[in-house]
Amino acid sequence: MKELQRNDHYKILQVELPSGASMPRHFVTSDAFVVVEAGHALLICKNETCELSTGNSVSIPAREPHMLKIIEDFKAYVVLANDALINYSEIS
Repeated sequence: MKELQRNDHYKILQVELPSGASMPRHFVTSDAFVVVEAGHALLICKNETCELSTGNSVSIPAREPHMLKIIEDFKAYVVLANDALINYSEIS
């Protein structure tokens, strides 16, 4: 994950993961907006799974635990609050 831009209110992160990879269960301390540039992945939240593919976008509410499973090489942009933190360790 790489930070591309930041201002007083927002930051934009770039996420690139290869086919077969996964992003472990985590949450973000602000709402997150994901825009998929390329690839295919499964976004798993609670008991719901959402397919993400090229051109899709999705919003994830603050503190909603979720994870990604990459089906095809994946590239997306994530827009978060400037002070948002991604937390992998405090999920109950």
